[in-house]
Amino acid sequence: MKKILFACCLIFSLLLTACGVGVSAAEATPTPYPTPVRKAFTVQRGDIVVEARLSGRVSPLALTTASFAMSGKVSDVYVQPGDTVIAGQLLAELAEVQALKSQASKTAVEIRRAEIALEIAELTLQKYKAESRPSYDVRGQELQVELAQMAYNDVLLGLGIDPDSNQEDTLEAQVAQARVFAPADGMILSGVSVGRSVSPNNPAFVIGDGEQLEAVAQSDANKLDSEIREMFEGMAVQLAPDANPAVLLTGKIRQLPSPYGTGPSDDRSVYISLEQPASAETYQVGDKVTVTVILASKTGVLWLPPDAIRSAGGRTFVIINSPEGPKRIEVEVGLKTLAMVEIRSGLAEGQMVVAP
Repeated sequence: MKKILFACCLIFSLLLTACGVGVSAAEATPTPYPTPVRKAFTVQRGDIVVEARLSGRVSPLALTTASFAMSGKVSDVYVQPGDTVIAGQLLAELAEVQALKSQASKTAVEIRRAEIALEIAELTLQKYKAESRPSYDVRGQELQVELAQMAYNDVLLGLGIDPDSNQEDTLEAQVAQARVFAPADGMILSGVSVGRSVSPNNPAFVIGDGEQLEAVAQSDANKLDSEIREMFEGMAVQLAPDANPAVLLTGKIRQLPSPYGTGPSDDRSVYISLEQPASAETYQVGDKVTVTVILASKTGVLWLPPDAIRSAGGRTFVIINSPEGPKRIEVEVGLKTLAMVEIRSGLAEGQMVVAP
């Protein structure tokens, strides 16, 4: 009986030991986790082209501008864009013209009063001489004429008028300060509107030649300065009519806004001379065009996509895999586009980098 009990205890003990070993083995087995895979990039060699694309329209060639001679607010405009004008034609007036006309009328009356006094003195002198008046009467009247002449000159000088000039022309010129006239024959390309404040420094009208055409382009306002500073007058460009993109045109930048070119600083347009003549197959006035300007280009350079490059703490770097693990490599970059970044130093062609 004792032998049977001992055998049972031994078997039970062995079973417990076996169960304990099995649990420990199960708990010691680690749970596998997937290793993250980073996107890889290869350093390649190729060409990088930095372009600016401007939206424009074919317009008559801008010949000249017309400005007011004084500052003020526009009260009347007599022409609209597209109108044909001749040299000397009145284009617009300022609200201040009424005050100038009123002042000119008062000035004319004051001048006329002095002229009448002088004329009366001269007629009286002629009368004395005709009547053979005594010499002292004649001499006295001669002095009266001299005094009247001096008074007349004083009136003119007090009004800011040269006594030797034509007074009527001077008064008209004073009123003309509040008016603007066409300096040449042509077509109105753009102009001021009623109520706008103007100054002599800003053109009120742009006049063009309806027989000669050019493209007037506008840049994205957010990129305007960054793009235009890379351009220069005389720079070659390509154009394509929006209605027929297959037609490729060429031209040169004629004018850029100041301080990048010779144009006024408040006109942010880019004016482009077209090298092909206008026709039904190429372009006509009013056509919308897309202008492509090559700002910079390099051939056979190393490059990576922008996603492969990072910057931190004033340093630009990429990450490569090494035996010790991921490693940062500082690089020097050059030209950049939305798809390519030039690698000037730090990497070799064919080298693999991984996304940061």
